[in-house]
Amino acid sequence: MPKKRVSLTLEEELVDRIDAEASNNNLNRSQQVEALLEEYFDDRAIKTAVVFCGGEETRSMNDHNGKPVLSHILDNLTDTTIENVVLLSGNNTQQIKSRFGDDYRGLSLSIVGEEPRGTAKALEKIEERISGTFLVLNGHVLSDVDIDDMLEVHREEEKLATMALTTVNDPSRYGVARLKGRTILGFEEKPSKGDEPTRLINAGTYIMEPDIFSEIDRDSIEEVFEKLSGREELSGYIYGGKWEEIDS
Repeated sequence: MPKKRVSLTLEEELVDRIDAEASNNNLNRSQQVEALLEEYFDDRAIKTAVVFCGGEETRSMNDHNGKPVLSHILDNLTDTTIENVVLLSGNNTQQIKSRFGDDYRGLSLSIVGEEPRGTAKALEKIEERISGTFLVLNGHVLSDVDIDDMLEVHREEEKLATMALTTVNDPSRYGVARLKGRTILGFEEKPSKGDEPTRLINAGTYIMEPDIFSEIDRDSIEEVFEKLSGREELSGYIYGGKWEEIDS
């Protein structure tokens, strides 16, 4: 990878600590600074994604442009920092396992099947697998959300979860979000045309902190989001890119 020379002004004590660490690692000062920065950004990156692809319907396995919807979702993840993907497969476990196995284009896949009790309860089952900030995706939605940009907003807002929001011309089929700045204050389900507070709807992409598991006391993740929004613990990330909900 090409290198670029930069000039830094640091506290003398900090430079001494960097030099001492560099000596311990048999590196020069520049190499040690580079190693520290790489470690910092690596620790802040999202490594794990969770995909809701269970339930009675099998929309995530429906054919879309020649392959399952889930294939498109996983394809999008190969260009990110994601390394591990947990597929909450519900009743679709055998179908998904037969099609995808435990690896997809370098992504390590874990397939977790449970009796359907709701998305929140399915998520709750994998708490022990989550050790840091993680990504959650709806398995029947295709989008091109910039995960790095969304993560930056999530870090700035310092809330338990951030939900991607997109604009639709007719939000009467959906629940629309009410916001104050980047904070989601609540949702209005299927508002009448002309009466909607916004045209912003849930885009099916979320970034969450591990503390979210202590908030799961309901069946569906939408109910958990309602609770978080009532406490102003849910941020909204508005984007205007591709979004498509696969119904059949």
